[in-house]
Amino acid sequence: MDNLARKEDVDQRIRQTMADIARIGDPKRMMELADSLVYSMPPERGVEMAGLMSYANPFYLPEMPDEAAERIAIHIGTLAEYVMRAKLTANRAGKRNILLACAPKSASTFIQGALRASLDLPTASLFTATTDPMSGSALGANLREQEPDELALLRAGLNGRGYVSQHHARCSPYLARLMETYRIRPIVTYRNIFDTLVSMDDMVVDWRKGLPATVSNFFNDAMPQNYHLRDREARLMMLARRWAPWLTQFYVSWRKSEALGFVKPLWISYDADFLGDKSALAARIVDYVGASGDAALRLAAAFEDRSDASAKRLNKGVAGRGRDIPDAVRAHVMAVASAYADDVDLAPLVGG
Repeated sequence: MDNLARKEDVDQRIRQTMADIARIGDPKRMMELADSLVYSMPPERGVEMAGLMSYANPFYLPEMPDEAAERIAIHIGTLAEYVMRAKLTANRAGKRNILLACAPKSASTFIQGALRASLDLPTASLFTATTDPMSGSALGANLREQEPDELALLRAGLNGRGYVSQHHARCSPYLARLMETYRIRPIVTYRNIFDTLVSMDDMVVDWRKGLPATVSNFFNDAMPQNYHLRDREARLMMLARRWAPWLTQFYVSWRKSEALGFVKPLWISYDADFLGDKSALAARIVDYVGASGDAALRLAAAFEDRSDASAKRLNKGVAGRGRDIPDAVRAHVMAVASAYADDVDLAPLVGG
C-alpha cells in the first residue's frame, strides 16, 4: 500500500510538472523546474522523464554529455517509421476531431467552449507542440500563422478522445489534405469586417489598460505600445491595414477550397447563425460532426449560457458595431476587398 501511495505521489508530481512547464515562457525557469524533476528520479528513468518534459514544452532538452546524447540518438529511418505508425494510428482512431477555422472576434472561443462542454471533448492546439492548448501566449506563439502542423496533429490524434481546436487558419490544398489524413471536420466562423475591427479595437485597448508603459503586448497583437493612447480613427486604420487583407483572404481561401472540392466545411455566420436561432445552429453542428442523442439540446443550452462570457472572449454579442466606422477606414477595407470581387461573393464580409 505504501508503494502504491508513493507511485501515485510520483505520478501526480510528474503530471503537475508537465502542466506547469507547458505554461512557462521563460527558458531558465522552465529548465529549472523540469530538471528538478528529471534529476530527482532514478537514473534508469532519466530518458523517460526527459521525454515527458520535452513533450510538455517543445523547448525543453535535458543537459547531458555528447556521449550520452549519442547513445540515445535515432536515425531517420526510425523516425520515418514511427511517424508513419503514429499517423496511421491517428487516421484509424475513429474519434471526433473538429477544427474551428475562425476569423477573429467571430464568437469562435465561445463556440469552442460550448462544443467542449456539450460533446465532452478536450481542446487541442494544432499549431504548437505543447500539452497546454492555451499556452500559446506564454510561449510567444500568438503572432505565428496558425495553420496546423503535423507534429501537433500527431500529438492530438493520439489522445484517444478526439478534440476541438480553434485557430485563425486560412485554407489551402495542403491543409485540406492534412485534414483528410487526420480525419478533421472543419467549421468556419466569419463576421462582417467592420464589426470585427470595432470589436478587435475594444479587445486590444482592454489588454493595455493598467499596464506599465514598459510592458508591451506586441507579440500578442502586433500593435504599437502606445496603441491605446491614439484616437479611434487612427487605431481602427492600423487594425484595418493589418487585418483587412487577412480577413478577406481567410474567407476567400475557404470558399475557393470548397468550390474546388477540397473541403466541405460547415459555415457559421456571426450575424445570421450565432446571433440567430441557437437551437437551429446546434442542430446543424451536431448533424455535421456526427453526434447523437441529446447532444443538440446540450449544445443549445451551452450557447445560451453567458455566465463566463468574458473568459470566452464574447465582447458585446451584437451585430452592426461597425456602422459608424470612419469613412477613411471603410474606404481602405473596401479597396482591399474589391480586388477579390470577381472571385467570391464578399457581401457577408463587407455588406450588400
